[in-house]
Amino acid sequence: MLCPLAGYKIDEKAARLVAGFVVLATVSAWIAPQPIAGLILLFLAADFGVRALSRPRWSPLGRLSSWFLRRAGVAPRWVDAGPKRFAARIGLGFALALLGLSVFGAQGAYMAVSVVLGICALLESAQGFCVGCWVYTGWYALARSVSVRLAAGSRGGV
Repeated sequence: MLCPLAGYKIDEKAARLVAGFVVLATVSAWIAPQPIAGLILLFLAADFGVRALSRPRWSPLGRLSSWFLRRAGVAPRWVDAGPKRFAARIGLGFALALLGLSVFGAQGAYMAVSVVLGICALLESAQGFCVGCWVYTGWYALARSVSVRLAAGSRGGV
Protein backbone atom coordinates (compact mmCIF):
# COMPACT_ATOMS: atom_id res chain seq x y z
CA MET A 1 0.00 0.00 0.00
CA LEU A 2 1.56 3.29 -1.13
CA CYS A 3 1.15 6.11 1.35
CA PRO A 4 2.70 9.45 2.28
CA LEU A 5 4.81 9.38 5.41
CA ALA A 6 3.92 11.07 8.68
CA GLY A 7 7.50 11.36 9.87
CA TYR A 8 7.13 8.98 12.79
CA LYS A 9 6.11 5.38 13.34
CA ILE A 10 3.57 3.64 15.55
CA ASP A 11 3.16 0.06 16.71
CA GLU A 12 0.62 -1.59 14.43
CA LYS A 13 -0.11 -4.26 17.05
CA ALA A 14 -1.01 -1.56 19.58
CA ALA A 15 -3.22 0.12 16.96
CA ARG A 16 -5.04 -3.17 16.44
CA LEU A 17 -5.60 -3.54 20.17
CA VAL A 18 -6.86 0.06 20.33
CA ALA A 19 -9.36 -0.88 17.60
CA GLY A 20 -10.51 -3.77 19.80
CA PHE A 21 -11.10 -1.30 22.64
CA VAL A 22 -13.06 0.89 20.21
CA VAL A 23 -15.31 -2.10 19.42
CA LEU A 24 -15.84 -2.68 23.16
CA ALA A 25 -16.59 1.01 23.75
CA THR A 26 -19.03 1.13 20.84
CA VAL A 27 -20.90 -1.95 22.06
CA SER A 28 -20.85 -0.60 25.64
CA ALA A 29 -22.39 2.66 24.45
CA TRP A 30 -25.17 0.66 22.74
CA ILE A 31 -26.16 -1.13 25.92
CA ALA A 32 -25.41 1.50 28.57
CA PRO A 33 -28.13 3.88 29.72
CA GLN A 34 -27.74 7.62 29.34
CA PRO A 35 -25.73 9.47 30.67
CA ILE A 36 -23.19 6.62 30.86
CA ALA A 37 -23.43 6.00 27.09
CA GLY A 38 -22.77 9.69 26.50
CA LEU A 39 -19.70 9.58 28.74
CA ILE A 40 -18.37 6.54 26.88
CA LEU A 41 -18.83 8.36 23.56
CA LEU A 42 -17.23 11.50 24.96
CA PHE A 43 -14.21 9.46 26.07
CA LEU A 44 -14.07 7.75 22.67
CA ALA A 45 -14.20 11.12 20.86
CA ALA A 46 -11.49 12.53 23.13
CA ASP A 47 -9.25 9.51 22.54
CA PHE A 48 -9.77 9.66 18.77
CA GLY A 49 -9.05 13.39 18.96
CA VAL A 50 -5.74 12.84 20.72
CA ARG A 51 -4.71 10.19 18.17
CA ALA A 52 -5.94 12.27 15.22
CA LEU A 53 -4.53 15.65 16.17
CA SER A 54 -1.51 14.74 18.27
CA ARG A 55 0.73 11.74 18.66
CA PRO A 56 -0.74 8.46 19.85
CA ARG A 57 1.50 8.34 22.92
CA TRP A 58 -0.97 10.68 24.67
CA SER A 59 -4.00 8.49 23.88
CA PRO A 60 -5.37 6.67 26.95
CA LEU A 61 -6.37 3.67 24.80
CA GLY A 62 -3.00 3.76 23.04
CA ARG A 63 -1.15 3.78 26.35
CA LEU A 64 -3.31 0.97 27.71
CA SER A 65 -2.74 -1.11 24.57
CA SER A 66 1.02 -0.57 24.67
CA TRP A 67 1.08 -1.52 28.35
CA PHE A 68 -0.87 -4.75 27.72
CA LEU A 69 1.38 -5.74 24.82
CA ARG A 70 4.58 -5.04 26.79
CA ARG A 71 3.28 -7.08 29.73
CA ALA A 72 2.45 -9.93 27.35
CA GLY A 73 5.93 -9.74 25.81
CA VAL A 74 4.60 -8.97 22.32
CA ALA A 75 7.22 -7.31 20.12
CA PRO A 76 6.06 -4.13 18.35
CA ARG A 77 5.63 -3.95 14.57
CA TRP A 78 6.48 -0.41 13.51
CA VAL A 79 4.56 1.21 10.64
CA ASP A 80 4.28 4.78 9.44
CA ALA A 81 1.69 6.73 11.41
CA GLY A 82 0.20 8.66 8.46
CA PRO A 83 -2.56 6.25 7.46
CA LYS A 84 -3.45 5.40 11.06
CA ARG A 85 -3.61 9.09 11.94
CA PHE A 86 -5.95 9.70 8.99
CA ALA A 87 -8.09 6.75 10.15
CA ALA A 88 -8.21 8.28 13.65
CA ARG A 89 -9.52 11.52 12.10
CA ILE A 90 -12.30 9.55 10.44
CA GLY A 91 -12.96 7.82 13.77
CA LEU A 92 -13.13 11.21 15.46
CA GLY A 93 -15.81 12.26 12.98
CA PHE A 94 -17.77 9.07 13.68
CA ALA A 95 -17.45 9.48 17.45
CA LEU A 96 -18.59 13.12 17.32
CA ALA A 97 -21.49 12.14 15.07
CA LEU A 98 -22.48 9.41 17.55
CA LEU A 99 -22.29 11.87 20.42
CA GLY A 100 -24.51 14.34 18.59
CA LEU A 101 -26.97 11.69 17.44
CA SER A 102 -27.27 10.31 20.97
CA VAL A 103 -27.90 13.79 22.39
CA PHE A 104 -30.66 14.46 19.85
CA GLY A 105 -32.17 10.99 20.17
CA ALA A 106 -31.78 10.04 16.50
CA GLN A 107 -31.76 6.33 17.31
CA GLY A 108 -31.86 4.95 13.75
CA ALA A 109 -28.98 7.11 12.53
CA TYR A 110 -27.13 6.44 15.79
CA MET A 111 -27.34 2.69 15.24
CA ALA A 112 -26.27 2.96 11.58
CA VAL A 113 -23.21 5.09 12.38
CA SER A 114 -22.22 2.94 15.34
CA VAL A 115 -22.50 -0.25 13.25
CA VAL A 116 -20.21 1.25 10.58
CA LEU A 117 -17.69 2.37 13.24
CA GLY A 118 -17.88 -1.02 14.95
CA ILE A 119 -17.36 -2.95 11.72
CA CYS A 120 -14.39 -0.79 10.70
CA ALA A 121 -12.80 -1.17 14.15
CA LEU A 122 -13.48 -4.92 14.15
CA LEU A 123 -11.85 -5.31 10.72
CA GLU A 124 -8.75 -3.50 11.99
CA SER A 125 -8.62 -5.39 15.27
CA ALA A 126 -9.33 -8.90 14.01
CA GLN A 127 -7.91 -8.84 10.48
CA GLY A 128 -5.48 -5.92 10.42
CA PHE A 129 -7.54 -4.33 7.63
CA CYS A 130 -7.61 -0.57 8.21
CA VAL A 131 -10.46 0.90 6.16
CA GLY A 132 -9.29 4.46 6.89
CA CYS A 133 -5.77 3.57 5.75
CA TRP A 134 -7.08 2.37 2.39
CA VAL A 135 -9.18 5.53 2.04
CA TYR A 136 -6.03 7.53 2.87
CA THR A 137 -4.03 5.76 0.18
CA GLY A 138 -6.80 6.22 -2.39
CA TRP A 139 -7.22 9.88 -1.48
CA TYR A 140 -3.53 10.63 -1.96
CA ALA A 141 -3.34 8.61 -5.18
CA LEU A 142 -6.30 10.60 -6.54
CA ALA A 143 -4.79 13.91 -5.41
CA ARG A 144 -1.45 13.01 -6.98
CA SER A 145 -3.15 12.03 -10.26
CA VAL A 146 -5.16 15.25 -10.37
CA SER A 147 -2.12 17.41 -9.60
CA VAL A 148 -0.08 15.67 -12.34
CA ARG A 149 -2.89 16.24 -14.86
CA LEU A 150 -3.27 19.87 -13.80
CA ALA A 151 0.47 20.43 -14.07
CA ALA A 152 0.54 18.81 -17.50
CA GLY A 153 -2.42 20.93 -18.59
CA SER A 154 -0.75 24.16 -17.45
CA ARG A 155 2.29 23.29 -19.57
CA GLY A 156 0.15 22.61 -22.63
CA GLY A 157 0.44 18.81 -22.38
CA VAL A 158 -2.16 16.21 -21.57
